[in-house]
Amino acid sequence: MKTGVSMTGTGGGMKGEPRLLPTGLADSAGAPGFARDDVKERVRDATDIVDLIGSYISLRRAGKALVGLCPWHEDSRPSFQVNPERQTFRCWVCNLGGDAFSFLMKMEKLEFREALQQLAERAGIELSRSRLGLPADDKAGLLKASAWAADRYADCLRRAPEAQAARDYLHSRGLTAATIERFQLGYAPAGWDWLLRQASPAGIPVDHLVRTGLAVERQERSGHYDRFRDRVMFPIRDPQARCVAFGGRVLPGSTDMAKYINSPETPLFSKSSMLYGLDSAREAMGRSGRAIVVEGYTDCLAARQAGCNEVVAVLGTALGERHAKLLRRYADTIIVVLDGDDAGRRRADEILDVLLAEPIDVRIVRLPAGVDPCEFVVERGAAAFEELLAAAGDPLEYRMDEALAKLAGRPGDDAALAAVDSILGALARISPRSPLSQTQRLLREDQITSRLSRRFGMSREALRARMLELRGRFDNAAGRSSDTHDRQIDPVPLDGGIRLQAWDREVLEILVGVPEGALLIVREIDPGQLQSSASRIVLEAARRLHAAGRAVNLQELLLELSDPALQSLLVAVDTRITNRTPTAVAERVQHLEDALRRRTAERESVAHIAHLKTSRLDPLSEAAILEQLVVQRRAVQGMTEPKDG
Repeated sequence: MKTGVSMTGTGGGMKGEPRLLPTGLADSAGAPGFARDDVKERVRDATDIVDLIGSYISLRRAGKALVGLCPWHEDSRPSFQVNPERQTFRCWVCNLGGDAFSFLMKMEKLEFREALQQLAERAGIELSRSRLGLPADDKAGLLKASAWAADRYADCLRRAPEAQAARDYLHSRGLTAATIERFQLGYAPAGWDWLLRQASPAGIPVDHLVRTGLAVERQERSGHYDRFRDRVMFPIRDPQARCVAFGGRVLPGSTDMAKYINSPETPLFSKSSMLYGLDSAREAMGRSGRAIVVEGYTDCLAARQAGCNEVVAVLGTALGERHAKLLRRYADTIIVVLDGDDAGRRRADEILDVLLAEPIDVRIVRLPAGVDPCEFVVERGAAAFEELLAAAGDPLEYRMDEALAKLAGRPGDDAALAAVDSILGALARISPRSPLSQTQRLLREDQITSRLSRRFGMSREALRARMLELRGRFDNAAGRSSDTHDRQIDPVPLDGGIRLQAWDREVLEILVGVPEGALLIVREIDPGQLQSSASRIVLEAARRLHAAGRAVNLQELLLELSDPALQSLLVAVDTRITNRTPTAVAERVQHLEDALRRRTAERESVAHIAHLKTSRLDPLSEAAILEQLVVQRRAVQGMTEPKDG
């Protein structure tokens, strides 16, 4: 148990040499098959939650706990509590709780794997080869090469005479010297080995330039050449602000047919899961709840320069599912800004189906024809751009308007049916976990089908039947149950929200706070006997822990369950136990055994009564069942058997 308390929050690591941990990390918390030499447990045990949280907020002692102002809501009186003994946190207002992993995930908007890696580095634990990526030394070398290249390109743009055309181009796009410096824009000269010649004297291996995509191996003879030549360079950073790749744009007048080229897929970079500018947009997205997506680097920079700090850009690919999942960490609404030309319309069709399938609010902005976001912001200013964003439209209305507009030049039933299918397909793809309530989704469906019915003379019943048919196909392809859209999901009961049934609460309290009784729960209670879905999930996790030979307690359950709502529930249950007058363990276990006997007797009694009502029995059999019923009813009421005499 961790006993040291740091109020400064500047520590957080274990002293001494880094320790090498085994391979095979799971993708997420609670994933089955995690090695028993458990990396998660070792990182958790090496992390003091007080030191971790103390590095973000000021904490002060309040009895056995520490308290501070919550970082996630406007807090004037300390409502955020840290329990150093249990290594948990909880905010009473936000109703959030968990362990060190869930705190870092919430604070930095990280996936579990990223939080695990950061806490391992913080604690001086070296993660060896794993599904987190490269060996630590190898990754550090590649990151060093990328950072070095970014410095060289930026210095060239700043000082070199041959970079004058690049400087002129950036200024012509309305970008100021401060913006160019802030985002470390650069220039790669036209020479075939400008970067390569500088690598060796700087201690950068050529192999690292190749593996980061900065250099390319020659095919016809030995040697290498620079990938980026005579291009304006835009460093691409990961969410931790480390340079991992580059985008290069040709200068006006170039004969190169490829206007933009990006770094290839590397151990550090995947264009389908990264966005330009995300590292510096995360905080603004968190404050406003919106993420604004544009297509070009200069579009993004012009908006940032104008003070719109939630803007990011895609990296030479359409906005995809992984991008949407990434943005969901930081924002509730995605606003997609599209050029007003035909290419912009085509890209809208590509991305709408992807975005509608995600549980996030999506809005579409279409610029006037012939104008890109950079030109719009520079020429018309930030206020006009904000007005455009405020008028962002519903994607379904956008799809309908586009489909109907295409019909103008394509008369005929086939074209009409294709348009209807396009619109119904978009409607069918809306995620069942959308921010819209079930009632709102039904109203939206009714509105769209009514409009289609009036326009095409089709019955609303036929249109809805076709939509449900398409939805079934999409759900089957996604591995979802087809009734997910039509039922309300059982909300996770949280303290201060939906109350747990008494028996569910008793079971969770035993699992969390009475290890001596946990085995009895796991052995004697089936998850189906619990009322709430949350309680059933927790019990199933406890059964997995027990089957794997692991202890069943709060810390292990927090590791096993990755859902923040379930973690908050467990911490709330634990807090309730702590705040109550303590009960002796033996007495608590005895109460549990008595309760189990009563519940078993109740179930048997119900079964016997049903048997009496539905079966024809001879007098002896009926008398035997009645006698059993008397015994069972006495057991339910906690009465002992009468003694003879």
